[in-house]
Amino acid sequence: MKIIKVFNNNVVLVDDEKHEQAILFGNGIGFKKQPGDEVVKTKGVQTFIKNIKDPEWLNSLSSLLENVPLEYLAVSKNIVDHAEKKLNTTFNQFLIISLADHIYFAVKRNKRNDVSSLVSVKNVYPLEYSEALESVNWINSTFNVNLPSGEAGLIAIHFVENEITPINEKQQLSENATSLHLSKVLQIIIADLGYPEQPTTLERLTVHLRFLITQIQNNQDYLPVTSADNQTILAAFLKQFPELKGTLKKLQDYFYQEMKYQLNSSERLYLVIHLKQIENSSDDE
Repeated sequence: MKIIKVFNNNVVLVDDEKHEQAILFGNGIGFKKQPGDEVVKTKGVQTFIKNIKDPEWLNSLSSLLENVPLEYLAVSKNIVDHAEKKLNTTFNQFLIISLADHIYFAVKRNKRNDVSSLVSVKNVYPLEYSEALESVNWINSTFNVNLPSGEAGLIAIHFVENEITPINEKQQLSENATSLHLSKVLQIIIADLGYPEQPTTLERLTVHLRFLITQIQNNQDYLPVTSADNQTILAAFLKQFPELKGTLKKLQDYFYQEMKYQLNSSERLYLVIHLKQIENSSDDE
């Protein structure tokens, strides 16, 4: 097999025996290697993905591996493979990358005792949620952490967003309306804050915006109703980052005028945190 690209010491892109591109990973497989070098698949070296043709996917993988250790990618692939079989569906190939990124930051959040959760997911997408609960257990076991069960809601939404053959027919019927709202909301954000350098920053926002829009269309709560704590945190956050007030106000106006929905303080807090991440990523350009 001939090396096409070296991602790092442990991950390479090769032209295999069938003249198809494949990702191999194993300890030291890329050490001191250059494109064009021959590589042998020895014991301990695994084929990650075969027959890769999308250069955008390869660029996303390369970007991910700059920040996320290989073991998170391996766990992501195992979760995706298992979920495809269990849910009898096919996922977008980018799910492996976005889910690895999500798992990595979820584990980091856990170490800071920061809890992420989404409510109502198990009622709207019960099959995906059940599979996501298994995924959380797998992550906890692999990385010796204790992610809360609420994290399953976020992973379930990753499943839903990347299903090429959707399980939920109702979601498919409303997809056009959802996509239109999503596009308009993202246009507001990008016009104000710029386009983030890291695609994963925008992807995380997109996942949760789409779920928020879907929940509104289904007349269900997205996040818990207004609480005094969230109001206090939101006020403090906006005091620290007043430049986000204008964008948040535009989003509130959009949801109220176009969807007849008034965002509660929990939803506004969640959005403004994402807005800050978009702003930070855009500033890095």
